[in-house]
Formats: sequence, C-alpha cells, structure tokens
Amino acid sequence: MIRKSSFNIIFVTISMTGGGTERVIATLSNYWCVKGHRVHILMIGGDNIAYELDESVDVRSISGATEGRAVARLCRIKKLRDEFKKDDSAIIIAMGTVVSLFSSVSALGLKNRLILSERNDPNRLNHRPIKGYEKILRNVLYSKADRIVFQTNMALECFPKRIRDIGQVIMNPIRHDLPVGKDYPERRKVVMTAGRLTEQKNHKLLIDAFLKTRNEHPEYRLEIYGEGEEKHILEEYIKDKGIEDIISFKGFSDDLLSVMRDTRIYVSSSDWEGISNSLTEAMACGMAVIATDCPMGGSAMLIRDGENGILTKVGDLDAISIALNRLMSDDAFAYDLSDQAQKLREDLIVENIAEKWEALFTYQ
Repeated sequence: MIRKSSFNIIFVTISMTGGGTERVIATLSNYWCVKGHRVHILMIGGDNIAYELDESVDVRSISGATEGRAVARLCRIKKLRDEFKKDDSAIIIAMGTVVSLFSSVSALGLKNRLILSERNDPNRLNHRPIKGYEKILRNVLYSKADRIVFQTNMALECFPKRIRDIGQVIMNPIRHDLPVGKDYPERRKVVMTAGRLTEQKNHKLLIDAFLKTRNEHPEYRLEIYGEGEEKHILEEYIKDKGIEDIISFKGFSDDLLSVMRDTRIYVSSSDWEGISNSLTEAMACGMAVIATDCPMGGSAMLIRDGENGILTKVGDLDAISIALNRLMSDDAFAYDLSDQAQKLREDLIVENIAEKWEALFTYQ
C-alpha cells in the first residue's frame, strides 16, 4: 500500500443543504482540512450551504438543476470533467446515486481515483424504484469505480459480485465536538425527530403513535425538525386534528445537538433509510431512541434492541406507541438505554471513520 502525506480530495454532491449526506461531507471535510489535506466540495444541483465548513474548504456550485434537459446534463458533465482534469492525482468522492452516475461519466478515461458512495436504498432512485436500463447503466458505471462505499451490509448485498468486490462498508462519523448530554432525569419531557420532511421518513406514523400516548402522558410534547416537500401536508394534518399545542414543527436547526442533549426521546419512523445521522447523534448524545428496523439495515447496525435502543417493524403504529409508552413510563429503563447508547461515541469518532476512508485512497 502506497501512502501519501497529503491528498487533494474532491467531494461531489447535489448541494450542502441540511441532510445526512451533507453532514458527513462537512464532518470529513473539516477533519481532513485540519490534517493538512486540500478539500473541495463541488455542488452540482444548487448552492445552498447549511453546515459550517473550515475556511480552507473550497466549496463551489458548478451546476444548477438540469430538470431532465439533455443539454443541461451534458453541460454538467463537461464542468465536472474540467474540474477533475485540473489534477489527475485528486481523489474524487461522489456522494449519492445521481451524483455517482454523473461523476462516473465525467471521469471516464481520466487517471483520478474514483470513489462512489451509496447513501440510501440502492433499490430506489430519487425515491422511486430503480429498474430497467437505469439499473443496468448504474451497475455498469459503478463497476468502473476504484472503490464503492456503502453504509450497511444490506446495501452492499444488493449489487452483483463485481461491484461487491470493490465495495466497503463504512459507517457515518460522529463529529468530534459532540456535546455531552444531560443526565436523563434532567432532560425535557419531549419526543423529537429530525430529518427531511419526505414520504420516506413517514412522519405521519410518528404523529399517530405519539397521539396514542396522549391520555397517559399529557406532559410530553412532540418536536419535528427539518424541512421538505411534506411540510405543508404534515402541518395541515395536525391542524385538522387540532393538536398544534402538543406537536410543533421546528424547521432546520444548525444547533440540533444542543436540542438532543436536553431532550429525552428520539424516534426514527422511516420506511427505508441508510444510516441516519440524526439517529446516530441522538444516541451519542444519550437520548433514549426508537427506530424502525427498515431497509437498508442502518438502524439495526446501530441499535441492539432493548439494550441501547428499541427497534420496531416498519409501519407498525402499535409497536412505536407501545415503545413510547414504555420509555415515558419507565425512567429506569430509559436511563439504561441512554447510558448504553452513548458508547457509540467511541466506535464512530471521526478519526476512526476518516482513517477507513483514507485507506481507500491508496488501496491497490
């Protein structure tokens, strides 16, 4: 294995809005800058930046949304290729399926090391099933990468052997400045969740499960953090039920960790998911967590059911409601989950995760 003292690293992403993939990019970028590597972030679908970045990170928007137009797509590919050609020793890290496809085409015939990363369910593309020519094209392009990073073993197993052979499972890092959570009894009696307000996250399931606990635990409130296309629908949903006084939408927060360290219960009700950064950080901050055991197996990689969190079946309203009731009623049990969950800090500290990525930069 050849080692270099420093690298020129190019992340490619849609944008740097407030999502889990973007948080991973920001965490790794900031860490690598401190280590003396050069880091660039190329945004190909917008110019929004929601995370704080080291001042030495070169972050630029080189393309806007293509809206399916062939000319715009070709222009995006040319701009990416021009960036890659500036330094043929640069390490390209493409984050997400769409970004990986564009980056793979743009890097054809170039000497750059190309690392792709699947960030969600490989059976879907833009939240719809991927099949036919799209799946064939993806697999052909993926097979030409030097390495492919998956978040879970389940995601890796979705691909043919030629792709699995260049695959590596690397979990998401926890940022080094994660605050220490308050003692569990001192925390607010609040249930929270955080993530994009999309159909994938199934917030209605969480809302309905929370409402089933209302009579027994009127002291609890539900807070939903994030933005997305489902926001208006969800707001109307709780308005129609007349429950605005106990459920609130908090929007995107750039200080979510401070909320987590002061809050008791976190719920991830997703129908499918890679590894949820918000769930990971909630556990590391000592929250008692409930998560659906959804594909692609991210929750199950983090949670040992009944030991450091609770896993429920996907879409199971009663199971989430029962789990919420138990955490609200049994402080000793919730405290034990909280204590065990914080041990994730040791396993997923950014130094350990970044080292696994760095091994791919020179792996032959």
